[in-house]
Amino acid sequence: MNLKLHAMKYGNVAHYDWEMKLLGEREGCLIGEGEAGRKLKHHTKGQTFTIPHASLEVYALEEGFTVSFDIADGKVISIYCNVSQPCLRDGEDVSFVDLDLDLLWNEEKGWHVVDEDEFEINRRRFGYPDELVRYAQRSLQDLQQRAQRGQFPFDGSLNDEIARIAAGTAKLST
Repeated sequence: MNLKLHAMKYGNVAHYDWEMKLLGEREGCLIGEGEAGRKLKHHTKGQTFTIPHASLEVYALEEGFTVSFDIADGKVISIYCNVSQPCLRDGEDVSFVDLDLDLLWNEEKGWHVVDEDEFEINRRRFGYPDELVRYAQRSLQDLQQRAQRGQFPFDGSLNDEIARIAAGTAKLST
């Protein structure tokens, strides 16, 4: 089954949309696979992008995060984590409110937080309630602790799926 993903900004403002294959559900999260070459419609920028790499993606239904293991040339090249409100599923549609703060990993920098400036700008622009600001900050701290402690989805339990996808990307690059 394919899922239609809808990232929103606070106030249900369309941000971007894309599709991916549902692989299953684990630990209160939907697990999906994004194929290399998929299209991402970026409403905020008014453009459609082609995503060149494959991914294994995790969408938390009860907690404040999404995670994308970006895979190319037979390996994970980066991990991109959105701080968000919990994802909502309605059949094949999955939506979430992106709260701007992001936790990233790559070989060059390791784990690092980005878009804190965007969070502050949108906090004022969209009028984030104080409770939502605290929720976003707690969700970022929880996500950082998960990564540091090796808790799901960073516990290795997705390694077989990542390896399967990586094997396909290694074949594409040879």
